[in-house]
Amino acid sequence: MGRILIEELNESVAQVDFEAMLSRSSHLARFAKNNTHSQLLINDLTSMAQASALGSMVAIEAASQMHHQDATKLLIDCLSQEQTSVRRQATYKLAHQQPDAKALPLLLSQLYSGGIDTMHAHHTLEQWSYLAPDLIIQCVSNALLINGDALIRARLVDLLGALKGAKVTQTLVRIAADIEESSPVRIAAISALGSPRGDFTPSLMLVLNLLAKQDNDIGAYATLAAYDQTMQHSPQNSSFTGGLRVCQLVLAQVDQSLSFGGCGETGGVASLLVSLSDALTRQQAIGQVITLGLGSVEDAINAHNTPKNTPQPFHVVNAGDALRPMNSTNAWEHLPALKRSIKRCLGHFGGVDLMHLRMLDAGTFAAANVANALDIPVCFSFAPDPQNTVQSMRTGKQLTSDDFLNADAQSNLWFRARMLEKMARTSSHVALFPQPKCALLLQDIRKDLSHQTQQSVTIAEGIDVKLIREAAVHYSPTAQRARNDVIVQLEEKICPTRRHLPLLLSVGRLHPIKGMARIVAAWAANPLLHNTCNLVMVGGNLNNPSIIETSVIQAIDAAMPTDDPRRAGLIMLGGRPRADTAQLMVATMMGRSGYWADGGIYVDGAPKEEFGLALIEALATGLVVVAPSTGGPASFVDHGDTGVLVDPDHNFGQSIVQGFALVGRAGRILKAQTMVEQRYAIDTMAEKLTSLYATVKD
Repeated sequence: MGRILIEELNESVAQVDFEAMLSRSSHLARFAKNNTHSQLLINDLTSMAQASALGSMVAIEAASQMHHQDATKLLIDCLSQEQTSVRRQATYKLAHQQPDAKALPLLLSQLYSGGIDTMHAHHTLEQWSYLAPDLIIQCVSNALLINGDALIRARLVDLLGALKGAKVTQTLVRIAADIEESSPVRIAAISALGSPRGDFTPSLMLVLNLLAKQDNDIGAYATLAAYDQTMQHSPQNSSFTGGLRVCQLVLAQVDQSLSFGGCGETGGVASLLVSLSDALTRQQAIGQVITLGLGSVEDAINAHNTPKNTPQPFHVVNAGDALRPMNSTNAWEHLPALKRSIKRCLGHFGGVDLMHLRMLDAGTFAAANVANALDIPVCFSFAPDPQNTVQSMRTGKQLTSDDFLNADAQSNLWFRARMLEKMARTSSHVALFPQPKCALLLQDIRKDLSHQTQQSVTIAEGIDVKLIREAAVHYSPTAQRARNDVIVQLEEKICPTRRHLPLLLSVGRLHPIKGMARIVAAWAANPLLHNTCNLVMVGGNLNNPSIIETSVIQAIDAAMPTDDPRRAGLIMLGGRPRADTAQLMVATMMGRSGYWADGGIYVDGAPKEEFGLALIEALATGLVVVAPSTGGPASFVDHGDTGVLVDPDHNFGQSIVQGFALVGRAGRILKAQTMVEQRYAIDTMAEKLTSLYATVKD
């Protein structure tokens, strides 16, 4: 039987069939768990690992289930593999094995790397500490003695903070109070002292309170750590009475007006949560919607002084520091801080009845861990994001193992696919995206579980149709506007020689996955576009861009150099609140007398979208949309009528030209707007979610 499973898995590896590899490696892992001492199976897995890097990655799962010295050796050998994905997989799966001193130097090397590599190594070393605490504590202590790099030391201290014992606490206190130590390392130690410590003593609080008096970051983080310790010993009780209390989370800066819209990580999900918070609290069964978003350490401290019993409180999760600023790429290494911060927020409100989690990211991973520890039911928005990514890669070409491994190294496809499976199996409530494959994939993931234990409903995400309507009602192509108005700011940026042209509008974060540079390249390369429309891009913090935003700006400059005459037709407006975005969409459709013509369209440059809220908003405005064919857009864009669906390998510029040809199509606007109002209004989404949430009482 094992040989058959090996052959089937090898076949899926040869074809680079992602979904088959996931399924067959799971079958093989279950078989290995029941044949844990089979030398024959170990030999076959070793041969598979030696044959190719992709073979190594999928063989590791089965080997990790076997309590056999050769299985441990196979995983340790994979720690030295050249391929990033293989090292990551081996690092994470070694947690299933007995502690082995030979692996420690290689695991520490992974810990030093940052991002998800740090998280994987942290996970395994923490698990090993339960079986061999002295070995791991000594390993970390020795590493601190010989490493002077502040980044490495901070990551080691994060791990130290997850270990237990009086010796650990003493080391953390010493580092926290050491003025010769670098600030990020001290901050890591101080934050760790806020975690539950079995050896808690009054002297620990004395140290934190003394540090909290400093008027700097050390004092701020010590204030939060002292708050964490106080909350553990004097838990907050909820005085909230009324309906269900729901918590939602996004790793982005978020407030009631979405002030940071399009900047950093504040994109479509953040916009959704703001609108959804409004809509849910209009439902009679919902008493409170708590939205957690990112903020500075000062924001986190100030948030504890805000009222607790308002219907829509926004609270702050804090992680990262000046040396290690947190972004979507490296957020995984900040899991210890994220878990502490999420737990702190929930404690501030005295708990919640349900957590609704979205995205296969570090925030969801951390929040699910906290929810499990606190016995809070979880509702998870289920979408086959990793599978859709691979599907978009396969379109129009043969996917090679190198293609897959490179994409996995960038996007953690394998880990997030396994995370999707775990969330699907452990969440008490599931909100399915309206994609045909969603229900089938969920059914396959849960086929061996009792379906009575989980509530699942297909629920489309929604937009604030009222916001679009109000923008349209109040917009005039000729009316005078205030100097600080977004429309006036756009007027000032339109080149005088190009004021007779319509707009090509795109709204999104400056992140590689959103395809902004792809749009610029397609527009610049096609004379039918750059000679006949102005390209307006909304998104990004242009004054103080993050590292990720800077990389996208550089890609845009490479596609359209700043000294290129065509650059006169490219306008970048930066991130905007959602009300501004609604105005810009209306203005794109209706035109602005003397500045741009009516009949503009909307374009999404991403190779795939799980849903595409900005596309829905554009359709509600009456704009033609150009959207990726992979993922959600195919469920609401009528190709050739309300918009154009673009395959990843298709000529993008040509698709945009096709989009402009649809502007005058009879009945198109009414059809699109009616569809959005009937299927994608935020209140419809809130009503369906409330019905799903209500089952938590059962």
